[in-house]
Amino acid sequence: MNVLLFVIDTLRADHLSCYGYFRNTSPTIDRIAREGVLFEYSYAAGIATGPGFTSIITGLYPIRSKYYITPWNIPNTYQVNDDIPTLAEIMWDNGYVTAAFDNLINFRSHPKHFVRGYEYYVNATKTSKWIHHHLVGGELNRRLIPWIRQHCYEKFFLFVHYWDPHMPYNQPSGYRKVFSGGELKVEKAPIGYEYVPGWGRLDQIFKGDEKKSIDLYDGEILYVDSCVAEVVETLDEKGVLDDTLIIITSDHGEQLGQHGLYGHAGLHESVVKIPLIMRLPDRLPQGLRVKGYAQQVDVVPTILDLAQIETSYRFDGVSLLELIKGRRIRDYAVVETWGERAIIDGDWKLIVHYEKEFKEPGVELKMLLDEVKPIPYKGVRIELYNIRDDPMEVINLVERKDKVDELLEKLERWIRDHLEEGEADPMEILDRYLSPQPVEWQKR
Repeated sequence: MNVLLFVIDTLRADHLSCYGYFRNTSPTIDRIAREGVLFEYSYAAGIATGPGFTSIITGLYPIRSKYYITPWNIPNTYQVNDDIPTLAEIMWDNGYVTAAFDNLINFRSHPKHFVRGYEYYVNATKTSKWIHHHLVGGELNRRLIPWIRQHCYEKFFLFVHYWDPHMPYNQPSGYRKVFSGGELKVEKAPIGYEYVPGWGRLDQIFKGDEKKSIDLYDGEILYVDSCVAEVVETLDEKGVLDDTLIIITSDHGEQLGQHGLYGHAGLHESVVKIPLIMRLPDRLPQGLRVKGYAQQVDVVPTILDLAQIETSYRFDGVSLLELIKGRRIRDYAVVETWGERAIIDGDWKLIVHYEKEFKEPGVELKMLLDEVKPIPYKGVRIELYNIRDDPMEVINLVERKDKVDELLEKLERWIRDHLEEGEADPMEILDRYLSPQPVEWQKR
């Protein structure tokens, strides 16, 4: 069994046709979903890029990896503990040829855990200089497709990171106006307002411009879908498609104008609900849509389960084969980011803002806080939503103290369960992870 893990940056689940979106943005991904398994309630474990990717490749929540940062412009910041194995290291030690097509190493801090374990780390950025991004999918495929053709006869683990549809929107011109105009699908929330799924409340739709709009975002998704199609066609051409486990997921979503923000700050559904799709004929069901909470931390144990690889390391996630068999693997989902946690439990969602974060909020966070206005409660600030009645998360139900207390208790128990005895909650010492780390050669 080969393994191909696609992580498509900034991809919201609710902007894929297979997740019910009203536009045909994802024909190839839809086909993979029809031929495999789609997880309807898939959530990130860490937000944003740094924590999300780290959770995907380590099987750990940020509370255990301590990686709450995305240090794209800050040198010498916190590095993941070398004793925490990465998925690539485990696969390499078990006989797989490992390759990554990715450029996260170009972050200013050069996070080494994104490189560990790869026999081939192919960075198509064409520079050693630090950059935030943005590598267009077609440029990555020009390196990726020849590699597949040359190595398809080996047992491989292949990690592919597409930046599309992350901003800036620089897809080929043919994908820039494909979704311009057209009717929007308007629904009425049980709580009373009208909204467009994936867009927001009807009276708060982001208008956009030539550089930033939901139309452009959807065009980027269609473009990256075509890049996935090229890879799938190559696997099929070489006769290894059905012997390859294909996983498609994302690190986080995008606000797209909701909650007063276009980027991916905050822990609302638009940011934390991500796609998770798997295809492997004869080993996985076809056309199955799975309910129950899946999270990024489940990717590693699922791959190891399917590959029949045993390890003594303790992951936070669980093999999703259990969920596929109809067994519940968790009662609720928890998502973390810098200074915030969210717990999603049935119809209810609690977002906790830890007080420390409010002292000097960054620009994005300040914009978000000005819009959502979290309410002080028991030393933190909170947002409480009924995401069934209020799918756009605009009515903060903080007066439901019974529900707030219930979810806070569950979240506090979750925190205790993920810390060693006597260990401090990382939310209390976040500044430590952004402080420059001592570098011996600099001292000399």
